[in-house]
Amino acid sequence: MLADDREQFRGDARRRLFLVGAGLAACFVVLGGRLFHLQVMRGGEYRTLAEDNRISLKPITAPRGRIFDRENHPLVENIPDFEVVVVPELAGPLRMLFKKLSRHIELSEEEIKHLLNMAKRQRSFLPLRVKSHLTWDEVSSIEVRIHEFPGVDLHNQSVRFYPFDHLACHVLGYLGEPSDADRKRFPNISFRSGDLVGKSGVEQHFEERLRGREGILEMEVNAVGRHVRELHRNPPEPGADLHLTIDAALQREAQEALGEETGSIVAMDPNTGEILAMVSTPTFDPNQFIRGFTHAQWQAVSSDPDRPLTNKAHQGQYPPGSTFKIVTAMAGLIAGKLDPKETVFCPGYLVKEEQRFYCWRRHGHGSVNLHQAMTQSCDVYFYKLAERLGIDTIERQAHKMGLGSATGVELNGERTGLIPSRSWKRKMFKASWYPGETLITGIGQGYVLTTPLQLAVMISTVANGGTVFRPTLLKLESGQHPAVLTRNYFSAYHLDVLRQALESVVYDPTGTAAKARLESGIRVAGKTGTSQVARHRREKSGQIIKSTSKKLQDHALFVCYAPVERPRIAVAVIVEHGGHGGSAAAPVAKRVLEYFFSKSGGSGT
Repeated sequence: MLADDREQFRGDARRRLFLVGAGLAACFVVLGGRLFHLQVMRGGEYRTLAEDNRISLKPITAPRGRIFDRENHPLVENIPDFEVVVVPELAGPLRMLFKKLSRHIELSEEEIKHLLNMAKRQRSFLPLRVKSHLTWDEVSSIEVRIHEFPGVDLHNQSVRFYPFDHLACHVLGYLGEPSDADRKRFPNISFRSGDLVGKSGVEQHFEERLRGREGILEMEVNAVGRHVRELHRNPPEPGADLHLTIDAALQREAQEALGEETGSIVAMDPNTGEILAMVSTPTFDPNQFIRGFTHAQWQAVSSDPDRPLTNKAHQGQYPPGSTFKIVTAMAGLIAGKLDPKETVFCPGYLVKEEQRFYCWRRHGHGSVNLHQAMTQSCDVYFYKLAERLGIDTIERQAHKMGLGSATGVELNGERTGLIPSRSWKRKMFKASWYPGETLITGIGQGYVLTTPLQLAVMISTVANGGTVFRPTLLKLESGQHPAVLTRNYFSAYHLDVLRQALESVVYDPTGTAAKARLESGIRVAGKTGTSQVARHRREKSGQIIKSTSKKLQDHALFVCYAPVERPRIAVAVIVEHGGHGGSAAAPVAKRVLEYFFSKSGGSGT
């Protein structure tokens, strides 16, 4: 009986061992199959994922291209900039560290609180930027005491620098953080946090050329993301340099000539369209956008009624006043409706449909021909000429001389100005064109609007004999020809008549621009303009009642070129609320011309 029990026990044990062995064998089969699947069937996929987790790719920002003037003087550079960083896990108590650092760098209590909050939101082994744009004194002060600051390090980087501060600031533009509009404007650029992008000027227009191509740094990292070693470095490609047509020295002289006045100056080569100087006031310092604004500073700039961030040279639109008489005169000559010798009597006003249209000279100019009317800027003469021509002829001629449309200069946001027409008024106001509107259009008032850049193009067209060049800020390369927008085939006779009249504006005893004469004796031809800002109030006698408000004073304009015999420079000036073109704008142009010719040895050839 005992032997039977023992045999049964052995049988049961063998069955149990078999079952356990079978179970274990099944487990090993499953495990082996799983290992085969992971290591053989999907081994490549998981190996790739492991490699990706092991390698950290860090972009290396490319230095922006530099910007030079026409004589290779740097207008925009990249300079080394130092920042202080700290690795929190190595630094000990952060507040204590920041307090010690504040003895050597400017670090307010508010900034310290911000840094402490930032440290809580990131991993402790990652570097935390404490302060950028350190001065040399701050860098040296920390460098010699670096052992006192555990976890602290100094990093250098490249930042944009405008060595002449306000000089040509509207031409160069400024940088800022990319907005949604910037991302749409530059769809080929993948912006990253902390990137800067051109916001205005050539910095914006040539963003993709200046930006360059970023590099890549491959770093091996451990399981928690800490860098272990550098694996590969693909260096960045710096952005392309730009060489502008701007003459930095002439630009400085032009800015100083305008001084504290609000307005604009454009100086250009009438034979190529190259812009030699482009001034808009008030100015701003592009470096401030790199350093950053306080709230109060930004409010002061952005809310300034004189619009310091607007480039008035191509975005400011003004009535051209009597400078537009150049267009009206040329329209009359070409249409054959103007005999230069014919005289018109100016009593000081013209009556049209029971409305008086006044001349600037209260008692009139008497009998004047074209030469005299241009010299003395007689409004009545040009009222009658405009009436004879009609608005359609004036409009066509204005467009042919570069007014009323964008010039195509390499700056974003250019305004087109406005040359009114019958169809324009019907579209805008659903109203008919009135004869009186033709009269005031003929002297550059009413609906007419131009930019200072367009006025420079217009006077250049007269200076060079009829070619409308596209104004450019990018220096022409060897063998490259200037772009032509329009060619006017002015007759030699018509040009001679107009040029003599414009020269007389400066040199005739009755001319309105005597203050534009150069001491060197180089001859200047030009035209003054005074454009109304507000409708003049008059006494019964016709005498203007002058306002004491500066903002209600007329704008002062002057356009000119020199030398008369062989023009090398054309200048357009507008002084906002300056009063009269002859007294406020002509002296500004004179200073620009004198400096230009002094640089070339005082020669007009």
